[in-house]
Amino acid sequence: MAKKAATLTARTDPHQNKSLAIRLVLRKTPKASTDDIIAAVKSEYGHTVVPTTIYMVKTKKNMKKGKRSKKAAAASGAASGNGKVAARTKKMSTDNWVDAIKLARQLLAITGDAASANALLKAVDG
Repeated sequence: MAKKAATLTARTDPHQNKSLAIRLVLRKTPKASTDDIIAAVKSEYGHTVVPTTIYMVKTKKNMKKGKRSKKAAAASGAASGNGKVAARTKKMSTDNWVDAIKLARQLLAITGDAASANALLKAVDG
């Protein structure tokens, strides 16, 4: 079967895709105001966009930037002392978890709320 010719689709053509047009303008001028971005998208690509669309695109870009790989998250967790907790949880069997949950429920029932239970546990821990 022959290869198809590379054509611009609606996803890759900024003249058909408003979000892509906004992303391209944001790459060129990341510090631009919303009004400047609206004007640039209108002049370069012919789209009429509203500020909420620009805010949505910016938010999604920041969400992607904030995600970390599992390795990086595990490394930072181990560095902050959470590695001890992870080591303990690996050793606990399913039966121990069930027992721990039952005891936690009893503690909450006796103390009335989570804040009181937490204070009691801190006092006992010393």
